[in-house]
Amino acid sequence: MNGTAPILSERALKAVLVVVAAYHVITGALALIAPDTFFDQIGHYGIENSHYVGDVGAFILAFGVAVGISVVRPAWRAPILWLGAFWYGFHAINHAFDTGEAKSGARGWGDTLLIAFGGLASAWLARVSERLSGIDGRKVRR
Repeated sequence: MNGTAPILSERALKAVLVVVAAYHVITGALALIAPDTFFDQIGHYGIENSHYVGDVGAFILAFGVAVGISVVRPAWRAPILWLGAFWYGFHAINHAFDTGEAKSGARGWGDTLLIAFGGLASAWLARVSERLSGIDGRKVRR
């Protein structure tokens, strides 16, 4: 550990993780159970394909469940949150190429920026988790 105190306490981090988990569980369940509604209300890009929307929903739901488990299993936090950072980062890149397929150009760029923010937030939470658990992130501990 580098001696700097984490910005969030353990209790605050758990509360944030509960909110993050709930958001992903609700969003993922909506996409999985009601893909047409998800497409119409949230993910209106290109041509609708209910099967692929459901597939995405399954991944979002799984991520939400994993984040929820990490509330009580601290060792899961950093790896799951780093996965989220990469997922959101790559997702933002994909959206940057498809902004013209959104309901409007402003919506396309707005979504892209919000998704990129999600990646940065997930990376930040991963680092907070590492600091709280005493993991450097660069050294292998034995």
